[in-house]
Amino acid sequence: MASVLDYIECPNCKHEASDDYYYKTGEEYVNCNNCGYYRSVTIINRDKNLSELTEADWKVQELKNPYGAYRIKVYHSVATECGSIENEEQYNNFKTANEVDVEIEFCSISRLIDGKIVTEIIIDNGPEVDSAGFTAEDRKNENDLNALENSGTEY
Repeated sequence: MASVLDYIECPNCKHEASDDYYYKTGEEYVNCNNCGYYRSVTIINRDKNLSELTEADWKVQELKNPYGAYRIKVYHSVATECGSIENEEQYNNFKTANEVDVEIEFCSISRLIDGKIVTEIIIDNGPEVDSAGFTAEDRKNENDLNALENSGTEY
């Protein structure tokens, strides 16, 4: 398959979201790692040619008002897993399940609250300098800055 990866304005939070469009099939995946919004348009019936597809042959899934977005980085991996949290129950289950996992280096949840992205750090067991070059102090300062920005205090 061939795709075009682009960055668009998230229809939910207005921050940057990724748009992965498969131009040979017309399938599309939009994901926002800031608020958790996602939309996927996929073909259900792959036995037909593209020109034969009807509206019934497509599956559209959209999470318009997500509870949040998560990021997990585990030790011994260069990858960071990102995804959406649909509701408060999933959020509580996610926190409970991940707070005790000793393999997690970093875990955070970002939410759109009153028009602003608020990031909650669940776990930060990262090394002194992480794979992106940030120190533990940098990560703490970023968390403090997020809290200050979301408090409404002028600075």
